[in-house]
Amino acid sequence: SALEAAARLIAAAERPLIMAGHGVVLANAYPELRAFAERTGIPVITTLLGISALPESHPLHLGMPGMHGEVHVNRAIQQADLIIGLGLRFDDRVTGNLAGFARGARVIHVDLDPSEIGKNVPVSIGLVGDVREVLSFLLRAVAPRECEAWREEITGFVRSREEHFRGGLSPEAILGSIE
Repeated sequence: SALEAAARLIAAAERPLIMAGHGVVLANAYPELRAFAERTGIPVITTLLGISALPESHPLHLGMPGMHGEVHVNRAIQQADLIIGLGLRFDDRVTGNLAGFARGARVIHVDLDPSEIGKNVPVSIGLVGDVREVLSFLLRAVAPRECEAWREEITGFVRSREEHFRGGLSPEAILGSIE
């Protein structure tokens, strides 16, 4: 079945990413997403509408993609060999120019609406269904693993920068002075 093929792709991937969208929120699949990410060690990207799908403080949370997202997230997408799209539309705010989006990645797209599967991004496997149910199956079908080398590579994409504010005042300094 397509679910079993998806599990095989996930097991074989060296640089996988989860992209969680609004469908995760609508399906109330928070625990399943977290359990799946922790079981597989796969980093999680959340879209603007899926931003609450995984807490930002979780070590597997990378941030938001696309034109409003972080550079390291977009670089990770470009280096990924597998993207697991959960309940997202792969709209232009996430993908930018479709011709350049995740060129080396295979895509597993999970969505309740069959018209969304493959509409914007070509998919290797399209799974029409409730994200919560699909994640429940995948949780049983995939073996525990770590993606430490991949996560370290992504960490290398992060570039810190010093903020400069007039008079040395930063938002943090101002808020820290309020008691």
